[in-house]
Amino acid sequence: MRKRNLILIADDEEDILKLLQELLENKGYVTVIARNSEEAIDKAKKLKPDLIILDVRFPTIGGIGVCRILRSNPITKNIPILMLTVQNTPIDRVIGLEAGADDYLGKPFTPEEIVARVKAILRRVRREYFTSGMIKVGKIKIDIDKRAVWIKDRKVDLTQKEFELFLYLVENKGRVISREELMREVWELEYFPQATRTVDIHIANLRKKLKVKNIKSVFGIGYMFEEE
Repeated sequence: MRKRNLILIADDEEDILKLLQELLENKGYVTVIARNSEEAIDKAKKLKPDLIILDVRFPTIGGIGVCRILRSNPITKNIPILMLTVQNTPIDRVIGLEAGADDYLGKPFTPEEIVARVKAILRRVRREYFTSGMIKVGKIKIDIDKRAVWIKDRKVDLTQKEFELFLYLVENKGRVISREELMREVWELEYFPQATRTVDIHIANLRKKLKVKNIKSVFGIGYMFEEE
């Protein structure tokens, strides 16, 4: 029997909690709720859900703060996060993505909309899970099964999104990749002007952590991974 996905719904609005619980459980998902930041972090660590739906305006430290804490913890750093907000502006989306969210949805939303987002995120996670193998490029080794990157004998600690971004660059080595393509293929989101900042910050984090010079900037376009 196929495992039913567990979804943690972290929101302080009772009507939203009730709506999402009923909607998702009717679609076959198992749900658990959290009404404040501390409860959300605690349940995420203990239950390790398949997906977290997280409200941006969330007591006490806010959804962005919760997202950053989860991304910095080895136990929860790879759990996909869908953020909900009443302020669905481009800059709010950028802030959410930079904090480590996988997707961003504005309130109010339709049932069809959020179910589609949940399915898309979980489908991507399943696809990534079943992708396997080892990639070696010079002194760089990427273990797709373990979601790990090694530079010689040094293991590099990357977040899930940083790993996905680096893997995509390496798989397309020698080719210039636009920011638009990276947003579409890595984040599975349509490009918007402010997304440039999200891509550039993730690239900067990769360069800092990897300490290699393979990731080249291509002015006005995007990036390219070159073998040394």
